[in-house]
Amino acid sequence: MVSRQGAIAVFVKTPGYSPLKTRLAADIGQQSAEQFHTRSARAVQAVVAAVSKERQVVPYWAVAEPTACDAPLWNDFTTIPQGAGGLGDRLAHINQSLLEQHAFVIFLGADAPQLSREILLEAIEILDQPGESPRFVLGPAADGGFYLFGTRVCLDEQLWNSVPYSVSETSSVLCERLRSLGAMHQLPRLTDVDTVTDLPALIQELQQLETRLTAQQQLLEWLQGDDFSGKV
Repeated sequence: MVSRQGAIAVFVKTPGYSPLKTRLAADIGQQSAEQFHTRSARAVQAVVAAVSKERQVVPYWAVAEPTACDAPLWNDFTTIPQGAGGLGDRLAHINQSLLEQHAFVIFLGADAPQLSREILLEAIEILDQPGESPRFVLGPAADGGFYLFGTRVCLDEQLWNSVPYSVSETSSVLCERLRSLGAMHQLPRLTDVDTVTDLPALIQELQQLETRLTAQQQLLEWLQGDDFSGKV
């Protein structure tokens, strides 16, 4: 039975189970990269948790490693495995699984911790409207990818896999693929973090938030701390 509630799936990897933030780790070391991923995920979690208290949405951790779904790090939300294959396969799997239970699904990355409550509420507001309102919402990332994608329809696995990921054309190709299927609502552009060169922009965007949640403030202070002196 489909619920009127929407779903928010935050895609994460688990330290100790698989390599993560490898390009960032090449510059700041594996331990610091894992700490960034964990702190960033906590900041995104805080935003999602705050919004889920205001709107009819159910938060999920979409965990890359099936054996890590019960890891203590992911205790705060319900966990679901991303599934096997490349990113397109995994997006398709989560899309189908959650739309069997929910009216819409929003995908979030864990590496855009400056996501604001207002942006996430805007995405929910668009997807929660019946009728002729946009069927898709996209939050473009500065590198050409996306930090947020929302849909009210289940997209074919072939469509998901026709998009090239982790390239400068990712979001533009996705938008083009969806053009014939319904209207797209664009959200503000944010920087997601793949390399150390992304960190200064992230720090600036965190500083520009009108209201920072505790986890976002803690991440900002960590990035500005002595451990990152000379790296950022």
